Amino acid sequence: MTQWTDERIPLWVPPVEGEALDSWIEAYARRLAVTGGEFTRFLGLSGTNPRFMVRRLTHAERDALARRTGLTPEALAAMTLDRFDGVTVAIDPDNRTMGRPPAWRHYGSRSRFCPACLDDNHGRWPLSWRMPWSFACVRHELLLCDYCPACGHPPPVSTLGRGGPSSPSVCLHATETGRAIRCGYLLTESPTPALRPDGAVLAAQLAVNREILGASMAEQALTRGQELHVLARRALRGIRELPSAPSVVDAILDECGGALPALAARDEANDAHNTAVGTAVAMIATDPGHPACDEVFAWLLSTDRPRVPRSNYATSKISEWLPAGPRVVNRMLSAADSELTFIARLRYGTATPAPCWPDRSDEDVRHRASKLPAMIWPSWAFRLLPAETDAPVAGLRRACSSLMLLPGTNWDYLQTASLLGNTSPKSNRRALDTAVSLSGTETLVMVLPALAKALDSHPVPIDYARRRRLFSPDSVAFDHNAYQALCQRHGWRSHAPIRIQRLRWQLARLLLGAEPGAASRTPIGHLTFHYRLHPDLHELLHEQAAANLESHGIDEPVSWEPPPAWVTDLSLPPGSETINRSQLTQYAADGPEPAELARLLGLDDARLLLAVETFGITAPQPVQQRPPTPGRRLPRRGVLAPRSLKRLYQEQQMLQHQIAELAGCSITTVRHALDEAGIPIRRRRPAGYLKKTISRAWLEKEYHHKGRSSPDIARELGVRKDDVMRLVSKWGIPRHPTGHFTNPFASLDTDLSPAMHAVSRTKNCIQRLRHLTATSRHRTLQGAAAELGVTWGTLNYQLKRIEEAAGFTIIDFGRSRPLSITEDGHRFLDEAARLLSLLDGHSP
Repeated sequence: MTQWTDERIPLWVPPVEGEALDSWIEAYARRLAVTGGEFTRFLGLSGTNPRFMVRRLTHAERDALARRTGLTPEALAAMTLDRFDGVTVAIDPDNRTMGRPPAWRHYGSRSRFCPACLDDNHGRWPLSWRMPWSFACVRHELLLCDYCPACGHPPPVSTLGRGGPSSPSVCLHATETGRAIRCGYLLTESPTPALRPDGAVLAAQLAVNREILGASMAEQALTRGQELHVLARRALRGIRELPSAPSVVDAILDECGGALPALAARDEANDAHNTAVGTAVAMIATDPGHPACDEVFAWLLSTDRPRVPRSNYATSKISEWLPAGPRVVNRMLSAADSELTFIARLRYGTATPAPCWPDRSDEDVRHRASKLPAMIWPSWAFRLLPAETDAPVAGLRRACSSLMLLPGTNWDYLQTASLLGNTSPKSNRRALDTAVSLSGTETLVMVLPALAKALDSHPVPIDYARRRRLFSPDSVAFDHNAYQALCQRHGWRSHAPIRIQRLRWQLARLLLGAEPGAASRTPIGHLTFHYRLHPDLHELLHEQAAANLESHGIDEPVSWEPPPAWVTDLSLPPGSETINRSQLTQYAADGPEPAELARLLGLDDARLLLAVETFGITAPQPVQQRPPTPGRRLPRRGVLAPRSLKRLYQEQQMLQHQIAELAGCSITTVRHALDEAGIPIRRRRPAGYLKKTISRAWLEKEYHHKGRSSPDIARELGVRKDDVMRLVSKWGIPRHPTGHFTNPFASLDTDLSPAMHAVSRTKNCIQRLRHLTATSRHRTLQGAAAELGVTWGTLNYQLKRIEEAAGFTIIDFGRSRPLSITEDGHRFLDEAARLLSLLDGHSP
């Protein structure tokens, strides 16, 4: 209340708690012995009507009332319906007319009443009686009245100005048009049903007061009101149309007077009786703690709309309940889980604790896709992989990623698969269907929607959509110099196109978080290559992946996976965390075959490979130590000494063949000396380098006379095979005839015996000579075959072909056991061992 001013009315009539503005104006007018209209005109508010003022005050009305009565503007606003606009009532912003409210058709332009409250308060009307959700008096435990028992009309709260001052608690309805003759019935004597103190109706009113009328969040109140309204309307239809109802519904009817709610034409059955019965039933149906909750909810679901649905499919029926809000729809989806298809269960998440109707936009789908690799992360694939399946793991992983875009959306599988670049969705679905047919769908329909929901609500540090646009095996930048330096450190061949191709494939796979392409099966070569990947190569790939990201200005980790803690509302299947990582590292250090390592860890092959990918632990085969070879190992001296070689090759920029001429050795020996001294080979050569490096005589001798192959010569010179053959053609050197087998020992610059020369021109002679030398160490041919992993017949065939080319018997096993080596055979085997040792890179 403001201070007393000269303009303020000397007589003060305070409002009662919760009173409506028009009721307070009418009470003030009665105190001054005038009508409500005369009182507002006296206040300077000519042309105004308390029926409109109780809805929303204009600035002029609020200022005049505050100035003349002393009530604060805040207190005046609290006596109007303005704060409930859009929640329980709908007020036009221009002319203050009442539109259809969000629930029920009690517009708020008239007021219900409790006879006992009017008697206690001397005819003062609370604002809450105008609300559609007010149907019971919790103070006197009575059902509210809608109409005057005498005239049958809603009683007005205020008078406009004709006639004398009003009397409290009487019906002010004008019984004759144009004349100030009011009904005059004493409303405190209106009959109304008494409610049970522990009954469902009073409990429903208290809940409504708390959850809707007294809610602090308008959006929550509106959602709850819509939910209760739809269920209440279905309950009223079921009471009138269905032959039987749950016993708790009959108890509510008895509590409200024992009669069915009436259908009134004026208000379309939205009186207090209908509202009380419907709301009480709806409250029970949405209260999980009530013992009749499930029974009442199931009964409400049977109250279909009068029109025939287009389809009997479960989701078609559920769509009719969308106005009830997410809680009701989600509950119905859970109940319909057993009736739905696999895709529908994923779309609606019916197997999860929180199913939902699709509400994701196309942009939401694309945003989720940017958080997903084309193949689901290996640790999550480990969880989702069926216990026993013959399905391709890559196809299953692609299908799972595509399916993760379905929950909460109206997209179909082909759309989501194409969005992720899985352009062979049919083969991916076949892999999925195979897995599902073997082990069921329950894990997938529970985990995939939950993980999709977690992705929507958490930030992801990798933009996979951008990576799919940027990277492929052909577009990734691969540092050949770093790779060659690593090869030199380990003594690996650096010029291996298939290895480089697979490294680029693995690099793209690391950046994409998925295998490049859209195949449902991982190529066996890439699979084996990754399993056997050396730790230093693994580290090199990660370094190059980070460099690729940095070159595009991308600040992201190379790889990432969602933590299991993101999914908290269900129990996840066991994942890779069940594997002892140190034990895996220990077992993998011996380089076992995948099947053997899987057996040691108690896994199947598919889960083992997923674990290897998750932990980044591979199983490279240990380097086999070669047995010592005959001859001496002496430090390089003279021209090939490291210091001299560095001066000639790096400072004087001499070519390898020039150094070979100075040292009196082959170019291969010079190259080995450079490698041993740690001197990097020059990679960039000027145009015409090969022509300047070698002479026609040298090339004719190596290629034509010695019978060396062009790839062999190219490897020695560090050039391409095509460069060598271009010079062969340019210089007119005769080409090898068709079917010619090159001499593998030609690069060793050593003389061969006639027998070895003949053998060197046969097919696969190196492999056969290795098998021959291994056989000579065994007592029987069968024992040698077992060690070499070949059949006895194969080994026998190879030995016969060598002896045919050599022209004599090397190993005699026809009449004597153990195997015996002939005198010529001893000389041949010694030569073979020496040549193979030289070929393997040992100094003579």
